[in-house]
Amino acid sequence: MRGQSARTIGRVLGFLAAVAVSGVAVLAFAVPGRAAPAVPGTPAATLTAARSTAAVQAAAKAKFWEASGYTGPQVHATWAGPGVGFLAWTVGLSMTAFKDNAFRSCRSNWTGVSIDVSWNSESLHNGAQLVIMDSVKLSNGKWRDVGPALTISKPVAWPGHPAFGGQYHAVVYTPGNVHVVQAHIESWISNGGVPYQDPTGSGDTVTLKQARRC
Repeated sequence: MRGQSARTIGRVLGFLAAVAVSGVAVLAFAVPGRAAPAVPGTPAATLTAARSTAAVQAAAKAKFWEASGYTGPQVHATWAGPGVGFLAWTVGLSMTAFKDNAFRSCRSNWTGVSIDVSWNSESLHNGAQLVIMDSVKLSNGKWRDVGPALTISKPVAWPGHPAFGGQYHAVVYTPGNVHVVQAHIESWISNGGVPYQDPTGSGDTVTLKQARRC
């Protein structure tokens, strides 16, 4: 879904480039996006080439585990109690989980999760609310809630928010080689604090596509 190489290189904050000057190894600290410090008697082109080579080598050694997927729009409906009656709504969840531990392995204890939730709540009326919660399934079989529960009171069309308005981030505990394998979105209607779920199922799950270098 996204280029893993670009993401990995972007996570490399700095590297050491060794440049031979008159038979002496000189260490120069280089930061991507900035020019390497000048070394007397060494052409700039040599430093640039050395920096580029070091960046590629560092990126090649970095370890990561990425998982991503999208449920697509999922339509639900239910009878939501007195004063509200029958309601229909739509939700969707896009998620990317990224776990890395540069130069060692994928045995980091934490995974960053980027979540993008969309919804259609046009049918809300008489105080009814749409409630949305997200969770992830780990490779060890355990489930973890991610991010806050969203409560939508305003009737709005898909995607339910301005650009980037439904995005947030979370961190999930994933010890050792444990990683995120599925994303789940649960949604229901709340009427006066009483939950009303879709009788055919209020949850939608997507198995995430895995990409890794471990």
